[in-house]
Amino acid sequence: MYDFSLQLLLAVFAVFILTCLGYGLLRLRALRADAAEEYADRTATKPATVRGVSEAEFTRLYVNSFAPRWAFYLAAGCLIAIVLSPVALTLIPAIYDQIWRATGAHDWAGRGGYVFMFTVFFGVVAFGALPAFVLARLHHIRAPEPFTHALASARGEPIPEDTGWRRRPKWARRVRPDTDVDADGGSDTGRKDSADGSAGGGDGGGSD
Repeated sequence: MYDFSLQLLLAVFAVFILTCLGYGLLRLRALRADAAEEYADRTATKPATVRGVSEAEFTRLYVNSFAPRWAFYLAAGCLIAIVLSPVALTLIPAIYDQIWRATGAHDWAGRGGYVFMFTVFFGVVAFGALPAFVLARLHHIRAPEPFTHALASARGEPIPEDTGWRRRPKWARRVRPDTDVDADGGSDTGRKDSADGSAGGGDGGGSD
């Protein structure tokens, strides 16, 4: 029963790894085709944007900027976790036995108990979390620069300033006249004045 469950788990991991790798490779192929079309379009319509940049260099920058790096890192993390699992299942019980004997070899903490199973379970999780943390750091540190910046550097131009939308700071209050309120207030005041005037006019006519 346990052997079948282990084989099934390994099969699921293998399918997941192959799926990530297959998706990543297909996306790379599609990106190369997109880069060729983009380069041809820029050469015809916007030649200044690719001035001094060869098609091979443009393709490399394009693919590096838009490649699905997460798919390859995820596949590598799963593969490392599978490789480290037998090591973890060997080292963790051995270290646990040493600590168990050094603390008095209590029956309630022996192999097969909840303490032992708890230690093995979270020890294996820690063995998988450590390479995941390392790969996540590498994915962040080795992130490529934006494509527009890389293309500007390839042309020998300064990196363009970021003119995208930025969140307004809390201390920067937005000051603008509320024309709707003023218009409504003015119209209300005008209606009130006209009403008062008409009322006054009626009284004046009566007195005359």
